Amino acid sequence: LGSSIMSNLIDADNFALSVETMIRGLSNVADEVDVKEVPTIQNGNNKYHAVGLGVMDAHGAMAKHGIFYGEDDSLEMVEAYFSALRYQALKTSMNIAIEKNERFFEFDKSAYADGSAFNHIIERDFKITSPKVKEIMSKVPVPTKEDWIKLAEEIKENGLYNAYLMALAPTGSISYVRGVTASLQPIVQKVEERQEGKTGKTFYPAPYMEDGALPYYKSAYEIDMRKMIDIYAVAQKYVDQGMSLTLFMPSEIPAGMYEWKPNGGAYTTRDLSILRNYAWNSGIKSIYYVRTFTQDGEVSNVNMCESCSV
Repeated sequence: LGSSIMSNLIDADNFALSVETMIRGLSNVADEVDVKEVPTIQNGNNKYHAVGLGVMDAHGAMAKHGIFYGEDDSLEMVEAYFSALRYQALKTSMNIAIEKNERFFEFDKSAYADGSAFNHIIERDFKITSPKVKEIMSKVPVPTKEDWIKLAEEIKENGLYNAYLMALAPTGSISYVRGVTASLQPIVQKVEERQEGKTGKTFYPAPYMEDGALPYYKSAYEIDMRKMIDIYAVAQKYVDQGMSLTLFMPSEIPAGMYEWKPNGGAYTTRDLSILRNYAWNSGIKSIYYVRTFTQDGEVSNVNMCESCSV
């Protein structure tokens, strides 16, 4: 697994080279792994060369550029990013297959061999329509319908080295280390308090607040989870494996958040069931965790005064 930092990569001067470097690096790790004690893993690596390139700092990138999580511009921003990420990952895998003269096991039986793996992308014909998103993503080579058609034909001819290329890890710990937001999810707090084993109580402020991002941060517990599911669903169209989607549910749902509970009230399994069905119908492959907020539990009183806690 490896996770690109969205805010960095959209500002990179060579998006394609960055993605190529990541896919080649991950592929080299898979090739070098030698787990003789677990023959099934060894066999899988040798046959499929599966890797998982993902993303973190999505909410940070949105806030940094003045976009609210879950609004239409954020959906376009995520789709443009994942479309470009998937395209360059596939192109790199094809080039590795050419260089090594090796395709993943039973490529000829896969949806890549007949081109059907690309049908949903080609039919969608995604284009950025928001002027703001166009400006933000100006350095990202977002593929056109014609680009996808051409790549599909090239892959039919040349094959792919990696059977699987993309997955979305939760990136909880590594996002703290890098000072960015986790995965595709919204922040939990503007300043998050965690109890670390060796260092004790540690505070992690959301990134880019000094650059004006503060007004664009809203806690995951304050967001209609369908907006977050919509973000993940856009990305899932380009991710060939699972995504670590965590649902964030306050123990007391505020009035007006969900139309089936207009007056608010205690969070129940019925609420979870409705959201799970919404996720399934949106094309989400899996739900990772369900985290619940309580005033005396997961979120501490530091959330009441972000400005004076750092």
